[in-house]
Amino acid sequence: MTKLTMKLAKLALPLFAGTLAATAVHAQEYTLNMTHHLSPQAIGHRLFLEPWAERIAEASDGRLQINIFPALQMGGSASDVYSQVRDGVADIGWTLPGYSSGLFPITEVFELPFIAGSATATAPALMEFHDLYLQDEWSEVKVLALHMTAPGGLHTVSTPIRTVDEMQGVRIRAPSAIGLTALEEFGAVPVGMPVPQVYEALQRNVMEGALLPWTIMGPTRLYEVTAYSTDLRILASTFVLFMNKGTFEALPDDLQQVLEDNSGMELVKQAGVLWDQDEADARDRAIEAGVEIIEPSEEELAAWHEAAQPVLDSWVAAMDARGLPGREMLGEARALIEKYEDGQQ
Repeated sequence: MTKLTMKLAKLALPLFAGTLAATAVHAQEYTLNMTHHLSPQAIGHRLFLEPWAERIAEASDGRLQINIFPALQMGGSASDVYSQVRDGVADIGWTLPGYSSGLFPITEVFELPFIAGSATATAPALMEFHDLYLQDEWSEVKVLALHMTAPGGLHTVSTPIRTVDEMQGVRIRAPSAIGLTALEEFGAVPVGMPVPQVYEALQRNVMEGALLPWTIMGPTRLYEVTAYSTDLRILASTFVLFMNKGTFEALPDDLQQVLEDNSGMELVKQAGVLWDQDEADARDRAIEAGVEIIEPSEEELAAWHEAAQPVLDSWVAAMDARGLPGREMLGEARALIEKYEDGQQ
């Protein structure tokens, strides 16, 4: 059970002259600690989490404060964020489920190759999918928001990649277990690595490239160490904003409602728009820095899709083995994304 930091604010109210006693009104305040792995310069911190925490404080009249510790200032690694929150080391976390390999296999459907659309559409699709299929998978914590980046492309240091055949033997960073599998199907040598380590690894030629959305290229300055970007929109990354269940349940009902009112679908939709806008801005910054954008032809793109199909088939088979309707869930994920792309909100 996590421990809340509680502060007692005492206000003594004088009654009338000559009164021998005063009445003390006790207003209880709660301070929650939040951890995530990205830098304070990342849009997730500056434009998503900090404004969210400010809205929580304002809506609660200052009774609920959220202290955010970026860049793993509370300790641990990026892969520890989920367990830190689940176990009460931190009250709130923001992380990629893909960093907790194997824990969220159903959620991975939105990270399969060439499934995700824009962040604006895919983020609310994922949140709606959560209500249909993900309740059990996330039952250990209180989910406040599930959202997505836009699908990432392939960014390389010195090797232009135009076709899937040119991936043979090339060392590429993958964002998740799904990414590792996809890169293997493409013939590449996949490297699992958190985002903060990618810049140095590319700079030192530990690997040749990385699968990343444009939005990561800005705060990490990866455009300084990459010369080419193949605009494939292969994989999107899932983010989750979540809370220790004991922490949430220990809050007074009115403060629980403040969190509910400022989270969920509306927050997810805001995140989608924010990430798409940053995606466009970051792409422009990379072009200005001299990165060459490679646009595959329709024929080349079809070959990439064909090479990725075994990854989708494998996910469906894994779900079927669990007694789950794998093909149906994959179809539902695609249908929800299409619904939100068409503006049926």
